[in-house]
Amino acid sequence: MTTQTEYDRSIEQRLFDWLDRVTGQATKGGWLDKVLQLFSSSEPRDLRDWQAGASHAIDRQQMLRARGMLYAIVAIFAVLLLWAAFAPIDEVTRGEGKVIPSRQLQVVQSVDGGVVEEIFVKEGQSVKQGQTLVRIDPTRFVANLREGSAKAFALSAKIDRLNALVNGSLYEPQEPDGAGAGQGSEAALILAQERQFFFESRKQLDERLLMARQQLAQRRDELGEVEAALRTADRSYQMAQEELSITRPLLASGAVSEMDVLRLQREVSNAQGERQQARARRAQLVSGIQEAATRIRDVELTAKNEWRAELTAATAELNSLGQNVSGLADRVKYSEIRSPVTGVVQRVLFNTIGGVVQPGHAVVEVVPSDGRLVVEAKVSPRDIAFLRPELPAVVKFTAYDFSIYGGMPARLTHISPDSITDDKGNTYYLVRAETAGNQFKPGLSVIPGMTVQLDILTGKRTILSYLLKPLLRAKQNALSER
Repeated sequence: MTTQTEYDRSIEQRLFDWLDRVTGQATKGGWLDKVLQLFSSSEPRDLRDWQAGASHAIDRQQMLRARGMLYAIVAIFAVLLLWAAFAPIDEVTRGEGKVIPSRQLQVVQSVDGGVVEEIFVKEGQSVKQGQTLVRIDPTRFVANLREGSAKAFALSAKIDRLNALVNGSLYEPQEPDGAGAGQGSEAALILAQERQFFFESRKQLDERLLMARQQLAQRRDELGEVEAALRTADRSYQMAQEELSITRPLLASGAVSEMDVLRLQREVSNAQGERQQARARRAQLVSGIQEAATRIRDVELTAKNEWRAELTAATAELNSLGQNVSGLADRVKYSEIRSPVTGVVQRVLFNTIGGVVQPGHAVVEVVPSDGRLVVEAKVSPRDIAFLRPELPAVVKFTAYDFSIYGGMPARLTHISPDSITDDKGNTYYLVRAETAGNQFKPGLSVIPGMTVQLDILTGKRTILSYLLKPLLRAKQNALSER
């Protein structure tokens, strides 16, 4: 037992001797030895004394332990200092705020008003964009729309008929698309009437043209007769003139009597008169033929001008009526009040079936929930200097423990151009941040009005700079007070 104890002491002594040699060489005559010597007894002058030597060994071991511990502390401090000099941390500006809708509250109104026929939603219900919220009784609007549509169809059929008459083409009206049973029968009646008007108009024109063409043909026949008579009169005149020319010289010799000459002169004069009458009649008939041809053109032109005038009036009436029909169609369309956005119904302002809604009055209020979340927060003026749009941020919902659920990434989108002072005298800047989506965690809903803490990442800095900041601030302000 004694031998084992002496052996352990021998090993311990050798370890201390080795540590003494290592540290002694590194710090011999240094400040660390001087510090340690203050807490240790001086070496005995007579090392041959066994008791003094044992006491010296114990003091030496204590000094070595203290020296090793001090070295460890210095090394740890150096490592921590080095880590603090290079380890980055986020520089964050914080603000308190709440979640607001990405778009403002949507107040859904009734354009034309009317009697409430059916209500499809209730407060707190989620709705999709385009979903029907309330239906207004469209009976009046539908009746007016059908009447206007029927009149518009009649005008359209009339315009097709007049175009066919003006262009001289066949009448091929367009059938109405999607007409109901009642509208279909009414449209068929309108088309039948227009076909009848078309054939009657063509028949009247053809009759007038036929009469004018008959007159033209009659004038041409008369002209032929007159030209034949004129040719006969010309031959008679020539023959009478030749006979007179031959007979007149014989009067001097007494071969013919003066009565014969006078008779021949009378025949020549009659033949000349007949020839002149035939020529005058021919000129009259030629003029009559021209008038008859002109009358044919005038008959067709007059009819087409009348049709064109009717076509212009019908087209103008259809254009005016088309605007009214479009307005009536919009009234029927807007009788179903639909949600303009995806969101949640906040209030239903009319809950009575059969109640009367005035034109332009609000019917339902919808809080938008589609797209993204917008966080509005208040930031102190002393923290506003390094904020700019597009900075990354983290939204921490106070309703959900950040240490468990984490936060939601966002980006800064808006900084108020000036500070705002509330009723309590607190001054702040209003900032807004938007998230990439509207889903926080599966099963965890986020609704407008929830309070949040907005952490805006303005940059990076080291732990050492953070620790030295109070000292640097104190250095700048030290010894400068009055």
